[in-house]
Order: sequence, then structure tokens, then C-alpha cells
Amino acid sequence: MSKLYAKKIIEAFKLEIIAGKDKTNNLIEAYGINRAGLELTGYFEEGEKSHRIIVMSTKEYSYIMNFGEDERKIRYQKLFTRNIPMIILTDKFEDQLAIDVALATNSLLVRTNNQSTSDFTQNILEFMDDYFAPLTEVHASCVNIFGKGVLLVGESGIGKSEITLDLVKTNHLFVGDDRIVITKKSNELYGKSHEILKNLVEVRGIGIVDVSQTNGYQVILERTKIDLVIELTQFKKNGIDDSERLGNTFVTYEILGVEVPYIKIPVTSGRNIPNIIEAAVAKLKIKQSGLYKDETQILSERALNFNND
Repeated sequence: MSKLYAKKIIEAFKLEIIAGKDKTNNLIEAYGINRAGLELTGYFEEGEKSHRIIVMSTKEYSYIMNFGEDERKIRYQKLFTRNIPMIILTDKFEDQLAIDVALATNSLLVRTNNQSTSDFTQNILEFMDDYFAPLTEVHASCVNIFGKGVLLVGESGIGKSEITLDLVKTNHLFVGDDRIVITKKSNELYGKSHEILKNLVEVRGIGIVDVSQTNGYQVILERTKIDLVIELTQFKKNGIDDSERLGNTFVTYEILGVEVPYIKIPVTSGRNIPNIIEAAVAKLKIKQSGLYKDETQILSERALNFNND
């Protein structure tokens, strides 16, 4: 997990630095944003929450202006001396005294001109997700097929990379190969390539292939939601055929505590695996649409009708 410094947020959201210009390397150690209501009353939480970024806007301004200048100065001093990594003012917080205290204490104080405070805080939280969300790394290939993110897993040498290239040739989107970083956000999983291997595929026999150069950047997708895990397995491994033949073929696969639809596809010569993967994704989309009808039920109905005829 990479570290998040205040300057990354300042640069990403084009925030104006009002005070503490030498404090932009403050480390953001806690996820989340506090509105400064309780802090302006003199109450401060201990522990992780005490190190969150603070935002002050209309409500905080309306509250603090109920006090005279001396009292406001005392409350600002208590706030700005708590080693808070960054305090953000919106353009609706107009008390110059807050700025004066921030300058006197050399605290990192910035301003946003974003019209909606709620939208602004939500955007920062989403930005922070990339640094604080639970993540893991898996040995897999990742491709987006018909708008669904598919994670291809299986033992080394099974053909994940080659199958991924075949899928990209049929206008599906390449996300990554070999080292896939998976992040959990709002109980959903998102996959992207490890930065070292971004846009690269290793193909046995010819080495490293840069997909962005061989197929164009139009086939590259930075990140995708993981909707389906497909395990590629050797057909009749150890002489046993354990592949699904009938019925509901999707079970679940757990990653970071999230259950994802999962299916096994046996690999053997003569099978067009990319086509089978496309069919699996199409079936998943039908099932999620609510229009799916179980195949065993279809066969039973047809058999019954056939016998009655």
C-alpha cells in the first residue's frame, strides 16, 4: 500500500494553500474526513480518528460565529495545535481569524472552491480509497468481456496469457496479466495491473509483449470491477473429469471476504477457450438480468413434451 501525503490531495483537487506551505508532506495516516463541529466545541477524539483530515464549511462557520473574537481564537488555537495533517476550508467559511491562527501556528490550511461540500468530500474519500482500501495481489490475468471484469486464474503454464491475447483480438479490453492487484471498495472488488507489468503480457516462446503497442491503447482498460472468476484447469487431471456438465454452473470464489461468481473451464487441445469464456460471461449476464432459466429444467420440460407426443 502506497503512502498518501497531503500534497497528493492538494494537487489532485487543485487546492489553494493558505498556510503551512512547508507542511504539504504531512502523512495522511487515517482514512476518512471529519467535519469540525465537535472539534470547535473543544472536544477531540483520541486514537485513529484524531488524525483525519478536517473540513470546515457552512455549518462550522455558522456555529463558530456565535462567539466573540477572543473565544473563536482560543478554539482555533486548540484545533490547529492538534497535529491534524490538513484542514480544508470551503469558500463558505469566511472567518479571517481562522487563517490568522493557522499562519501563526504554521498549520496546513487549504481552501477549495468546490460548490458542493458533500460532493467534494465524497470525491476525496474515493481518492483516498486507492491508498486505504484493503487489497491483495493474485497471479492471474484480467480482461473485461462484454462489460464484465473477468479474472482468469489457474496453474502456471495453463495458457492464461495466450487466452487473454485471443480475447483482446476479439475487441475485449485488456486490464493486466500475471500480477493483478485487487482492491475492495464498498464491498466490491476492482482489479488492475501491477504498475511494473502495466500493458505487458509474457508469452512463452516470444517473451514480453506490450499490448498497447501491438493492439493499440483503445484495448487497454486501467481498472475493472471483478464480476467473475474463471479457473482454467487441465482436462481430466489425474484421470478425473470433474467438469460441470449440467445445471447451475456458477458457485462462488472468495477474495478479501467478497464472494464472486466462479466457474471452472477445462483446457484441452481442440477447445476454443476464448469462445467458451465469452459464453460463460454471456450466461452470467443473463442470470443477473433475471431472465435466466435453468438448463436442467428446460431439458426436463422438453423430455416431458417429447414423451407426451
